[in-house]
Amino acid sequence: MSIAAAVSRIACRPVRCDLISAQAAVLERNVSAEVAAEYKRAAIANVMELGRLIGERVPELDAHRAGRVAAGTLLVTGAIWTHAQPSAAMLAAYEADPQLASLRLDFTATLREMLQVLLAGVLARG
Repeated sequence: MSIAAAVSRIACRPVRCDLISAQAAVLERNVSAEVAAEYKRAAIANVMELGRLIGERVPELDAHRAGRVAAGTLLVTGAIWTHAQPSAAMLAAYEADPQLASLRLDFTATLREMLQVLLAGVLARG
């Protein structure tokens, strides 16, 4: 199984995806500096662990580049999740206008494709 396929399977847990997509816009607001720092330390540790796992599967990546793929994975996951959860109004617009319907995203397929592009780009940059 490819890294992109594995991550897209793990990441498609709705609550996890909601939290990833809300972290910067919601979860990091209105908290003390101490709470923010504690959260960021935990986030760094999680990204480093994901980077380590990615590095195990893709030995061409050194730890720094594997970490960049891991961090990019979280950013892409949050963005795609948000756009793949259209409101009722957007669903109605998609149904009413076939041209708009082409903009509707399938979360898993789009995430897998974007992660493949991210990984290929990081590998290509060397």
